[in-house]
Amino acid sequence: MNICGSLKNVRCLSTDINLRICPYVIILNQMKIKITSIITLALFLSALLSLSAQESIVEWTNPFPKDELGTSYTITPNELPDNQKLFEIKKNKIEILYTWKGDEAPFGMITTTKEYSHFNLELEYKWGERKFAPRLEAKRDAGIVFHIKGEKVVWPTCLECQIQEGDTGDLWVIKGPKVSWFQKDGSEKLLDSSGKKTYIEGDKYGNHEVDGWNKVRVEVRGSESAKFFENGQLVNELKNFLNADDTPLEKGNIALQAEGSEIIYRNIKIQELK
Repeated sequence: MNICGSLKNVRCLSTDINLRICPYVIILNQMKIKITSIITLALFLSALLSLSAQESIVEWTNPFPKDELGTSYTITPNELPDNQKLFEIKKNKIEILYTWKGDEAPFGMITTTKEYSHFNLELEYKWGERKFAPRLEAKRDAGIVFHIKGEKVVWPTCLECQIQEGDTGDLWVIKGPKVSWFQKDGSEKLLDSSGKKTYIEGDKYGNHEVDGWNKVRVEVRGSESAKFFENGQLVNELKNFLNADDTPLEKGNIALQAEGSEIIYRNIKIQELK
């Protein structure tokens, strides 16, 4: 009996079987990878749909309803000469400095009494004609501030979505907070207002302001992230909000600013997600 020859034949047969089976093994492995990818994608899409469904059923409300001064919001400063008003609150509309008499006007803000953490905020704004000292020669300016902490002074510890001619959507980090800011090229930069420099700016990615009415949307998710939109375009993004003591900056009051220019805010609404 030729044992060597028989063993050789067995080895050849084994090699042949492996060669025949190998493509099927590869196909099965590829199928597993594809199935895993499909399951991962399905779970991701399910999470997105769940979040979208949650937002779609959450009611939008007006954070500054007419005739609720002192209960839903406060105004700073609360005492003005000749009983003048910086803010005229109407039905889902706020007019700023439209009835003001004189060439000089103080800065101010209208602030919610409630604190917000996870929310979407939307409004439309339009500039008026008049400007007042000390900003007679400066750009028309205002803003949305959120995660306000401490005393409701002008200006408080907060984060701001700037509303300014040509600069709407700029980020300001004011008097203490620290955030990671996404720059235009996608890189991240720490903006820390807890040191000597207490007002730090993060420029928006592009200008989408038009004449007349403009829409601003601010999406805030606790201390995790925020996005600013101008007329539907993403113009700024930040994440990881910290207080000066490095604890998470989770929530705070929201305010609209008056900074020496006539402006109207309308269709102001907030959607609280948590």
